[in-house]
Amino acid sequence: MLNEKIGNKEAVIFIVTIIINSILLNANKIIIKDCKSSSIINAIYISIIAIIIVLLICKLFKNFPGYSILDISKFLGGKPLQFIVGIIYISYLGFITAVLLRKLCDCLQIIFYPMTDLMFIIFLFVIAAAITVRLDKGSIFRTTLIIFPVLALVIIVAFIGNSKNFNFENIYPLLGNGVEATFKTGFTNLFAFTGLSYLYFLPSYLSNPQKFKKISCSSIIIASFFLILMTANILFMYSDSLSSSELFPLYIAVRYIEFGSFIQRMDSTFLLICALSFISYLSLNTTICTNIFKKITNISDNKPIIYPYLLCIFSVAVMIKNNSVLDLIENNIFKILFFSISIILCISILILANIKKIFKKGDVKH
Repeated sequence: MLNEKIGNKEAVIFIVTIIINSILLNANKIIIKDCKSSSIINAIYISIIAIIIVLLICKLFKNFPGYSILDISKFLGGKPLQFIVGIIYISYLGFITAVLLRKLCDCLQIIFYPMTDLMFIIFLFVIAAAITVRLDKGSIFRTTLIIFPVLALVIIVAFIGNSKNFNFENIYPLLGNGVEATFKTGFTNLFAFTGLSYLYFLPSYLSNPQKFKKISCSSIIIASFFLILMTANILFMYSDSLSSSELFPLYIAVRYIEFGSFIQRMDSTFLLICALSFISYLSLNTTICTNIFKKITNISDNKPIIYPYLLCIFSVAVMIKNNSVLDLIENNIFKILFFSISIILCISILILANIKKIFKKGDVKH
């Protein structure tokens, strides 16, 4: 699928970048809104669940080293199942990316460009991703390897910089809205780990597929650290008072950071880094989805698909007319899609494929 395979570091940063962008733009706000003072407990809880799920996925992939969910779907149900799974995933990943793109561009318009047409801001991101993806695809992963440490550093600096303003009493009552909201209803906040959806395609990109388990677990552990850190930052600063804000919460927290008289108002730098990180995210998503299409249709080159795919992303982002629709998608539809496709569908395919391999001793073919 790639002319050049990627190493362990690139693979880890790829998954973590996907997850952190989702947390920044969407998941943090939902967790704080649902769990209130128990948000940190919920973040730890869903992190543990995510690690368990990743271990299960790695166990199920053990009999299919170096193969993606598409190859395994073909082994299980032939070309028709492979095609169906491919189309579902292209639609699913594309839809989530379009919504997050709209979310980021809404924030940029409100903060910096109130007189600029939103379509133009969205279009700039789409053009940037198109140019990036047209380049050597291995370079996308290497570029992400450069951008991610900067984003990670800013998130850590934001936590340290805001620590003097923290109110640690915001964690009380410890269980927030109660045990059910924290653990039962709060279980659905597992959707924060959207990057799990990309794990099913990762083995076919790896230069060393035998390291899939190590890479997957490392990715989720690192992402969990940042999820807990960002959740704690927002909770200690604002409790649940930002749950109705149109801006993503960590940006608002960053605005209050000051390091002496020379370094003040880091919010502009933070947004610039977020924008660069999201371009990486959009480029990675486009690479994965166009390669999925190439795989299920047997076309020789995926480059002609880049522009139609990004046009679809642009169209979906523009079609979301107001914040109430955006909130509905973020609060409900994201969770339904994640559990239906990334958990139920894919794990079912993996289980059935393992059963078939045991009893029929079939071979998987690319």
